[in-house]
Amino acid sequence: MTPTVDILLFEVAGVRFAADASQVMRIDRPLEEPSVGAPLGVPHHGRRALIFYSEGGELRRLDIDKVSGVRSVAIESLRRLPPPARVGEVPIGAWLDGDDAVLLVDLARMA
Repeated sequence: MTPTVDILLFEVAGVRFAADASQVMRIDRPLEEPSVGAPLGVPHHGRRALIFYSEGGELRRLDIDKVSGVRSVAIESLRRLPPPARVGEVPIGAWLDGDDAVLLVDLARMA
């Protein structure tokens, strides 16, 4: 059996991203206090927020435009970005959803 991972698909400023679904504690509405910033871009609407723990164990929030769902994908279908293509810690890789590339992010590292 091929190993799989569940990824949560979401959108920020018209760009699709995905993160390991196990990193997301919950999906909430944005609050007044600031999110982790705009490492993925500034949301157009910011109607949702992903709540997750940073590497240091602090509860953090990332404001996003929308959640597209959760997909179970084969681990072998995920690709790490080569070092010259990376900008800091975000994004860490990509997954091809048909002809569309979805950028993979590590929420804990991003915070």
